[in-house]
Amino acid sequence: MVRGNSRSSSDRSSRPRRSPAEGRSSGGGRHTPSPQRKSAAALADLIASIAPGVLRDAFDQGGRLEPAIKAALDAKQGLSFMDRRAVHQSLSALARWWGWIAPLKLVQVEEQLLLAWLLDSTEMTGPCRRWAERAGRDPWRLQPGGGAPGWTERATTLKRFVEGRAVSADPWMLFPAWLRDELPLPPGSESAKARRLAFLFVLQIRAPIWGAVRGAPEKQVWNELRDEGLRPWIHRRLGTAAKLDRDTELGRLEPFRRGVVVVEDLASQAVARVCDPDPGERWWDVRGGSGLQALGLAAEMAGKGTVTSTFEHDRARRAAASRLRASVFRNVAAKEWDGRHAPGKAASHDGVLLDAPSSGVGTWRRHSEARWSVSKEQIVELVETQKRLLAIAASAVKPGGTLVYTVATATRSETQGLITDFLAENPEFRLEPFPHPLEEGTTTGMLQIWPQFQDCETRFIARMIRTTRPS
Repeated sequence: MVRGNSRSSSDRSSRPRRSPAEGRSSGGGRHTPSPQRKSAAALADLIASIAPGVLRDAFDQGGRLEPAIKAALDAKQGLSFMDRRAVHQSLSALARWWGWIAPLKLVQVEEQLLLAWLLDSTEMTGPCRRWAERAGRDPWRLQPGGGAPGWTERATTLKRFVEGRAVSADPWMLFPAWLRDELPLPPGSESAKARRLAFLFVLQIRAPIWGAVRGAPEKQVWNELRDEGLRPWIHRRLGTAAKLDRDTELGRLEPFRRGVVVVEDLASQAVARVCDPDPGERWWDVRGGSGLQALGLAAEMAGKGTVTSTFEHDRARRAAASRLRASVFRNVAAKEWDGRHAPGKAASHDGVLLDAPSSGVGTWRRHSEARWSVSKEQIVELVETQKRLLAIAASAVKPGGTLVYTVATATRSETQGLITDFLAENPEFRLEPFPHPLEEGTTTGMLQIWPQFQDCETRFIARMIRTTRPS
C-alpha cells in the first residue's frame, strides 16, 4: 500500500484487507471571502504528502477516506472547496484501482497517484502533470482512460502505463475475493460472465449525485435548480428524484439550504416507495441512519401519522434529529434505542422498515475504500446481526401490517438467502408483491436494484405482510 513520504513508498505489494462549504455570510454579518485555490504544483504535493497516512487508515484500520482526509487537512490553511474535492477524488481513485496498482510495486507515491488518475479520469489535470514530472514521465504523452467503454480498453491504459511489462488486468483483482462466490447472476440476455463483468465495471465508475424532493412540489423545485444553472435529470418513474452532476457544489443551492431537497441515492429513495405507507399510519424506522429513510416515509404519508426513527447511539440520533428538524415534516421523531426491544407494545405498528447493516457493496462507487474493510468471516457475522434485527422488527408488526427489509448490497447471504430463511421460520409472514419503483412491471416481493441499469447504488428490498399473530 502507499507508504512513506511524498516521494517514495515501500515495495510492499499485499492487497488491502461532504466537503465543507467555503466561507459564507452569516446572518447579515460581513462576508468571509473564499480561500484562493492552490497552484497545481502545491495541490499535487499536498495530495502526495497525505496519501500514505490516509490510505493506511482506510486499508489497515478499516476506516473511511472522508474522516481520514479531514484529519489530514485540518491543520492545512487556505484550502478551497475545489482543493478539497480534488484531494478526495485523487485518493478515492487510488483506493478504487488499488487492486491493479499494488502488484506493480511502484515506489513513488506520485506514480501510484498518476496511474490511479489515468485509470479513473478523462482529462489530464495540473496535479496529474506534476505527478508525471515527479515520476520522470512526459505528461504530454500520457492518455487518460477513464472514459473507456469496457474492461479491454481500461486494461489498455494499464498496459500502456507499464510500457511492456507483464501485468494482469483481471477485473476481479479490484475486489475482495469473497465477492465472486457471493454475487448472484445479474439479469440480462448476455452470457453469465458478461453480466457479472458489467456489474463490476460500473462499480469502478464514480457515482452521480441524486437529489430527492421532500415536502415541496417537485416540478417547482427542479425549476429552481434550473434557474440556478443546473440540469437535473428527473427520473421517469420517480418524479421526486433527479440526478445531478457529480461535481455540483450543493451548499450554494437555495433548495438544499432550506431543506426541500436532500442528497439521497436513487435506490435509497425507492425504499419509501416500496414501503407505501398510508397517511395516518404508525411506522417504525428501526435503524435511523442519517434520517433520510424516515423523511421518505413522512413524505409518502404527506406528513400525517407518525414515524419513529430509532438509534443505538445518541450522537447519531442528534445528527439525524438536526436534519429532521430542518425538514417541513413534524410527524417524525428521532429516539434512542436499546437495540433489543421494539418500542411500544408488541405487534402495534402498521409498518416497520429495517435498513440493516451490511457488507455495503452498494456503497463501493461512492466509498471506493469500503470494499477492503469487510472480510468473508465478517459477512457471516453481519448475517447473524441482520437476522437478529429482523426478528425484533417483525415483533413490532401488527396483523395485516408491512415489514420491509433492505440492505445496500447484493450478496446472496444477506439478501434472498436471508429472507428465504426468515419466511421458513416465520410462517405468519409472507412476501407481498409490489410494483417495481423504478421500472415497469411487478416484483415477487423481493427486488435487487443493479447500478448498471439505474446508475445508482446496489440495493436489495423485500416487502412482507403479517397475516396472523405469532402462535
